[in-house]
Amino acid sequence: MSHSATKAALSYLLLALSLVLLSGPAQVSAAPADFFWLEDADDRLTARQVMALDSGQWQAFDEDEVLNLGFSDGAFWLKARVPPQPQNRVLEIRYPLLDVVDVFWVVDGEIVRRYETGDSRPFASRPLYHRNFVFLVPSNTETATAYVRVKTQGAVQIPVEVLPSAEFLAGEQLSYGWQAMFLGIIVALGLYNLFLFTIVRQVTYLWYVLTVVSSGLVHLHFHGLLFQWWWPDLPILNRYFTVPIIGLAMMAAIMFSLQFLAVARYSRFCYRFLMALMIGSGLSVVYGLFGPYQSGIALVAVLAAIATPAGWLIGLYVWFRGQALAGFYVLAWTPLLLGHLILAISKLGYLPRSFLTEFGPQIGVALEVILLAFALAHRINLERRRRLKAQEQALTIQRQANQTLEERVRERTEELERANQRLKSISFTDGLTQIPNRRQFDERIRDEWARTARQGQPLSLLLLDIDHFKSVNDRYGHLVGDDCLITVAAICAHEIQRSGDLLARFGGEEFAVLLPATPETGALQVAERLRRAIENATVYPGAQEAAVSLSVSVGVATMIPPLEKRPDELIQRADEALYEAKGAGRNRVMAYRGARATSADQS
Repeated sequence: MSHSATKAALSYLLLALSLVLLSGPAQVSAAPADFFWLEDADDRLTARQVMALDSGQWQAFDEDEVLNLGFSDGAFWLKARVPPQPQNRVLEIRYPLLDVVDVFWVVDGEIVRRYETGDSRPFASRPLYHRNFVFLVPSNTETATAYVRVKTQGAVQIPVEVLPSAEFLAGEQLSYGWQAMFLGIIVALGLYNLFLFTIVRQVTYLWYVLTVVSSGLVHLHFHGLLFQWWWPDLPILNRYFTVPIIGLAMMAAIMFSLQFLAVARYSRFCYRFLMALMIGSGLSVVYGLFGPYQSGIALVAVLAAIATPAGWLIGLYVWFRGQALAGFYVLAWTPLLLGHLILAISKLGYLPRSFLTEFGPQIGVALEVILLAFALAHRINLERRRRLKAQEQALTIQRQANQTLEERVRERTEELERANQRLKSISFTDGLTQIPNRRQFDERIRDEWARTARQGQPLSLLLLDIDHFKSVNDRYGHLVGDDCLITVAAICAHEIQRSGDLLARFGGEEFAVLLPATPETGALQVAERLRRAIENATVYPGAQEAAVSLSVSVGVATMIPPLEKRPDELIQRADEALYEAKGAGRNRVMAYRGARATSADQS
């Protein structure tokens, strides 16, 4: 804090203490002041001319009524007649974004005090170092009349009140305490989600942090705290801060909604609509820096009035479309969206300023923080359930694999003993999928080729390739790609039941199934069974992401091996059939037929 700010804060504290001491123990209620207003459309009237106006030219209004006059290029004058009372009182205007606030205190027809302050003037121009405009009533023994000139490029809202100093200080304790609590909530939530972003690296958390921080800055600015704390000597920043920060807050909120709800997967129209609003919000940021302030405020107010209900309705829509987290989004963001909607309508001049319009958006943010905690807890619980389900499925597959392994041990004990001897020198298992690797496949196909050639039996080979596997890696990352490989391997291991058959990882996203003593008809049936089983499988990359659907293309080749040829002939035929299956549209089985492969449906 600068020396001048510290000195001003101490002055405010001493003045506040003096007000409490001077107010004394008396509990006499202040007589109500009389309030009037008029519009100076051409902004030509001086204080003396206003004082000389006939009473019929003034319009009366109640102290509890907040003047909400929309947007105007002219000036407005207020007249507050304050009767004498034995206690100190203050006149407070509780809207800190008014550009010009000039106050002329008149006693016995003479101007006894004059103040020139406002949002466009240095903060030190205020007689009381306060975020609102607060002025001491100059006399307790005579009637004092305040003539207040207000001119602003923003919304003309003039909530004015005359109240005892002790009552003002008591209300200030509560109001400032709430602002401090609100700031603490914003800082804590922003830091917590920023910490989560650095750990999980999901951009949703980053957009949420930007939404929270920018929304918090908007509300602190509207209550005059940023001007008081950050740039009290640079009032020009108020002109270039309001519209851009609102536009940035809307951009961050829209991007968070798009990411959190995965809108693009459920509705292209809603996605395009929100993107259009985001572009409009971005343009409002630029317009706020270079365009007229008044039209900039109107622009962001209209955008906020459209975007807030639209976001809520889109949340409902994707919820009904099956997005599990959307229900929590709607529940958590309802108070926030309603608060911002109330604020936007208030800025357009269609809603009187009240406690709801003043603190509603901040209350909405606080409620959203609490409710969103439940959404995050549900998200964590959802991920935990999916992990448990995946573990159960893996255990089931493992049990079935163990049963199959026991049968194979009983049927081919001698063969497994020979294999164990070979495994002592070199590993034949793929480290990721835990199924035989390419080396074991090459050795096995040579043995089966020789055996079936001697016995004159057919030997069939299936080559499977996961469709669009590169796009899965590019979109979700290699960890999700590994999960897809493990899932396909587990499904194939479950479907391949015969002890003499071999499932192996052929390379990359390709798998091979060797079927000894199996004719082409049987091989096509096995291939189709594998294709359907994998088509019905899903992989869950994350709580906010839709499940990844898998499919494979399968090439089938069958030969009665001639002794004079090598197994490479069978592999080449299966590979050509696989190439034809992928060229014919993927997710299908093709059998090798001479120079061309034929679809399994046509065989």
